[in-house]
Amino acid sequence: MARMLDSVGIDEMEVGTPAMGEEVCETIRQIVKLRLNSRICVWSRALEEDIEKGASTGAEAIHIAFPVSFRQLGAMGKDWTWVEQRLARIVEHAKKYFRYVSVGAQDASRCDLEQLFRFIDMADNLRVSRIRLADTVGLFTPLSLMSLLEQIRRIYPALPIDFHGHNDLGMATANALTAWQCGATDLSVTVNGLGERAGNAALEEVVMSLSQVVKVKKYETTGLFSLCSYVASISRRPIPDCKPVTGNLVFSHESGVHAKCTIKDPIAFQAFDGKLVGRESASNVFGKHSGKASVKHFLEERNLKISESQLSVLLTRIKVMAQENKRGVMPSEVVRVYQNVVKCV
Repeated sequence: MARMLDSVGIDEMEVGTPAMGEEVCETIRQIVKLRLNSRICVWSRALEEDIEKGASTGAEAIHIAFPVSFRQLGAMGKDWTWVEQRLARIVEHAKKYFRYVSVGAQDASRCDLEQLFRFIDMADNLRVSRIRLADTVGLFTPLSLMSLLEQIRRIYPALPIDFHGHNDLGMATANALTAWQCGATDLSVTVNGLGERAGNAALEEVVMSLSQVVKVKKYETTGLFSLCSYVASISRRPIPDCKPVTGNLVFSHESGVHAKCTIKDPIAFQAFDGKLVGRESASNVFGKHSGKASVKHFLEERNLKISESQLSVLLTRIKVMAQENKRGVMPSEVVRVYQNVVKCV
């Protein structure tokens, strides 16, 4: 998986939490040995022993998470004084072992704004490599995130900002793209959006949004479908049919107008050509909304001849079959119905 991510052009991989044990540490070491182009990062709590455990893996970067909202501090038995006292000590300790030290404002979307800026100011004074704004429970909206990032950028124009978005309310990808457009330098994402609860911003959605909307051309997107399919397999989390970018149906067209136009121009009714992510350009499916053009094109591709009168009968039977079965009609079924029609009509 690490090799596949690297081939797509992912800049950094946060590959594990060393404090979870020696098995995790050994996995991280094996990834480090691959000498990929991606920066290899580990995740850590604000504890010296976690830092030292992370250093034993050979990773060049570390991310250290600090809860900043009163709600999470209280739940963890901490207070704001703990953050102020701990931040400087742990960052200086991490710098002894790592060239790249990122610190995270965990639960930033529920943090008092004045308190959040105090945290950012302390981290900036410590010359950390990056600040992560974590929307830990997915409460940012594109507008609220834009407002926050505009304020941060005015005060700290040179500070690298990472946005880490959760998808509890379905806004993770939109928020990630908004963060990028508002000056974030890094985006935390996961393949297929895997993560706690409703998951995180999906790598494939974010990469294609950057590619198609913002025109970022740094990624080798043709490897995305293979990557996502592989991760779905090893995680045993199948990709939903309507999942953006990688779902089975996202390049399929049934409506007569859509299907007819797609025959002439694959992106007439698509955001992009499926080939960009390693899939077919587009495909027509058959059901009660199908039109003659898509059925005729389907038959021509298979060198199957049909008259206009037979085509009308075939289309009617396809629509009836779709309604009776409450599903689309498979290509093999279309061929079978075609054979019956040409025999009888």
